[in-house]
Amino acid sequence: MRSEWFGMPKWFASKYLVRLLIFSLLIGTIPVVTLGSLSFLRAKNSLQQKVNDSNMQLLQQTQVNVEQVLQLFENLMTQYITTPIIGQALQTPFSAKNFTFINELSSGLNKLQPFELGVQNVYLANLKYDWLLSNQGYVTLEDSGMKDLIQQYASADRGSFWKTMPPAPPASGGNAGGEVPQVAAPGVRLIKKLPINWSSSSGLIIGEIPGFKLEKMVANDAEERETVILDDQFQPLTQPFGRVLNSPGDLARVVEQIKQASDTPEGYLTMQDANHKTIGILFNQSQYNGWYYLSLISLSDITKDSRSIGWYTLYVSVGTFVLILLVAWIGSRRMYLPIHRVFSVAASDQAADERQSKDELQFIGEQIHKLRSSQTELLDQLSIHSKQLEAFFIRRLLHGEIRPNETRERWVQFAYDPTPGLFAVLTIQIDAFDRTRYCEQDMDLLMFAINNIASELIPAEHRLEPVMMVGSQVTICRGIGMTIPAFEEQVYAYAELVQSTVNQLLEIKISMGISRSYEDIDETSQAYKESLEALKYRVRFGELAILPFDNVLPDTRIVAAYPEWLEKELIDAVKMEERGKAKALLNEFIQKAIMDYPRYNDLQMVLTRLLIDLLREWQEARETASTLDPSGSSFQERLVQLRTAEEIEAWFYSDVIEPMMDSLHHKWETQNKKISERMLEMIHEEFASGLTLELCASRLNYHPNYIKTVFRKETGSNFSDYLSKYRLTVAKQWLVETDMKINEIAEKLQYQNSQNFIRYFRKMEDMTPGQYREKHR
Repeated sequence: MRSEWFGMPKWFASKYLVRLLIFSLLIGTIPVVTLGSLSFLRAKNSLQQKVNDSNMQLLQQTQVNVEQVLQLFENLMTQYITTPIIGQALQTPFSAKNFTFINELSSGLNKLQPFELGVQNVYLANLKYDWLLSNQGYVTLEDSGMKDLIQQYASADRGSFWKTMPPAPPASGGNAGGEVPQVAAPGVRLIKKLPINWSSSSGLIIGEIPGFKLEKMVANDAEERETVILDDQFQPLTQPFGRVLNSPGDLARVVEQIKQASDTPEGYLTMQDANHKTIGILFNQSQYNGWYYLSLISLSDITKDSRSIGWYTLYVSVGTFVLILLVAWIGSRRMYLPIHRVFSVAASDQAADERQSKDELQFIGEQIHKLRSSQTELLDQLSIHSKQLEAFFIRRLLHGEIRPNETRERWVQFAYDPTPGLFAVLTIQIDAFDRTRYCEQDMDLLMFAINNIASELIPAEHRLEPVMMVGSQVTICRGIGMTIPAFEEQVYAYAELVQSTVNQLLEIKISMGISRSYEDIDETSQAYKESLEALKYRVRFGELAILPFDNVLPDTRIVAAYPEWLEKELIDAVKMEERGKAKALLNEFIQKAIMDYPRYNDLQMVLTRLLIDLLREWQEARETASTLDPSGSSFQERLVQLRTAEEIEAWFYSDVIEPMMDSLHHKWETQNKKISERMLEMIHEEFASGLTLELCASRLNYHPNYIKTVFRKETGSNFSDYLSKYRLTVAKQWLVETDMKINEIAEKLQYQNSQNFIRYFRKMEDMTPGQYREKHR
């Protein structure tokens, strides 16, 4: 550290120190100032060229980042539309009977919308049977409001293309005379015709990426530079932030300049803005989709600090130069020491080139500003995501898809009052749309409004987060320190208040079902069924009914939900050959089934379903599962003959689960080792490409979940962890053996930016890549 501190070249690599030293020398050193003024003339053009080269690299990096997201989304969509379920969907007319198939399609559409891609919505349209499926659910094309647009897309010549979403028409009546819009488009759509590679199409799949996602990908912190994206029709896809373009008409003039130069795929232009400032325009046309990526640079901002360099060095003699230089050097070095320490801490994550390109105080100020902005954004996002997670938790709770221990964890996470109390589920449904100003298409909007009304009228301490279910609004009411009659009276009062308020504000009639009171929050799914069951008795009581379950169905028990989460954990344990865990989960499953299903026939149905699901998993693993018990009877016949819980558990484990694990183990030994070896070869040969688990699964012709389990069992590591560690090994080799820049290494190893690479490297090696290179060279 001391040798680095006293090294002269590294001292002069600091812009702040140089400024400090020059300021000291300007007091009496004419030769230094004179030299600076002479060098300024030659440096100006060189600086401009370097800035252009640097901005072009940044523009190309931005283009790569954007197109990686677009191509990843297109690849995900292509993989999905080649699945058998899409082919089946194109031949299926939807109705209420197809709810299971619709749910499967909706689940597939949801998987096309990972958070990292920022996809806003995905539509699946069937032109033959006139239906549309999206995040909002299933509707006919006629009712969707998108029929004309979908037919327009279907008539296009290309089978796959990107299309800009049309902006909302302005209040003044739109763009007259074909003027360039001054407002960015709300987003872009990826359209693919179905079936893929067919000359005629019977359906479409449409994915939407909102404009704000593109804005985030092109955002930068440099005050003198902005990045803008135009589509192939020169429609703005992103909006400038106002750092370079300061008037509404500037963007239109920039677009006109690009149109005139559109015969070349890339180039550099200049123009005068509304304030007569010179703006440099770097542009690059994408070969992927024809979009134009623009980098707008304020030339006056770049060069304004360099115009006065040579005017202060006229009065110092040669005789005082050495003395002044010595004094200035010693004094500047001592004054710079605190700044250097702060800067070293602030820039520890930055690449060496990036650190040297900025003034220390400016850099420190930017880092502080980034930290504050990130903190604010993080708090806002946490607030939004916390509400979404809480609503998701409530929905899982209502469906009975959550384990009791996870319920306790979420209870603490969302800061609910741990004091024991009473609960009841309040479910709201709209009675009818007849004689109202609404129609069926307004259902979602009305439910959203009712959900907000319930949130406002029922105090937060007396409820959990209200949620919207399919066709219903549900609130879990809570009472602490109350008797059951008092609590039920309070819930009924809230129901009356919500009902009257909705009727008054929305002018629509609603009915409400109220479950029995209960103390254990894990009984919520049962209570939700009770509230829905109570609502069925509107036939007897008419509209505007408030129906407590105990009043309409006294002494009635609703069948509990099937414990799917327990079955899934049991099957996973069997696949992983965790015998002790599988036995414990089997015991837990049977005990829960006996407790939740006191009727013998109901219990037999649950156990039969478990047996069928186990045999199906056995067969899906490409192993032949015998349907006969060792005694010669079928599994179903043998299951019916069992009389006690101990016999059932022992039979399931010895005659079904253990043979299944033995069979799967044999398969591991004979087949799966080859799979893991081929996956390792792919990683070692294609680590510098966008290799994914799904791509490996496609090449090996297996399901991704299956090869994921195989790889983890054979190597003891997840696929993504192994790939990241191998790339880290290659990065360390390149750092020592080559002169590649850190950002080049990050790009070759498929990191989205160098900062992610530096953070991961420091996490794994406890030092930055630059420090590793210095240490091992």
